[in-house]
Amino acid sequence: MVSVRRMLMAAALCAGPMLGAASGHAQTTPDLGACHEGSVMTGRVVPGTGSVGTNIRREATLRQCASPLLPGIDAGTFIASIPWSAPGAMSTAQFAWSDGSISTATGYGNGLWLITAGPATGHGIHVDVADTWNGWYYTSNDVVVTSATFLS
Repeated sequence: MVSVRRMLMAAALCAGPMLGAASGHAQTTPDLGACHEGSVMTGRVVPGTGSVGTNIRREATLRQCASPLLPGIDAGTFIASIPWSAPGAMSTAQFAWSDGSISTATGYGNGLWLITAGPATGHGIHVDVADTWNGWYYTSNDVVVTSATFLS
């Protein structure tokens, strides 16, 4: 099992360049909240921009959300389109929140997304999965989402 320290270090190193922070520099950030429960994240191969013209379409439900970035929002649906077998390719996602609002996001399929429009714009959100291999973005296999954590 991966230690919490190793997971946080990996998240910080990956998040730094994507979110505009210098990687490797620790920062104290306020608690921005999380969605504390998820569902099975489905995977389906669809036409797209990845290998052989395909993407993986992912969808999961997020529940028990509490964040100062999402006032009045307690749940949402995460939907992502990840280019199939194209490591480093930009992916797109959206979060449809329980109040009817939508946040759009970009990322690299590793579970870390930069919200580009809608609630929490400019912040990151990490979709945490139970898959200890953490390679869910390379396959269309279903995987359990355990939570989603906001980052600055």
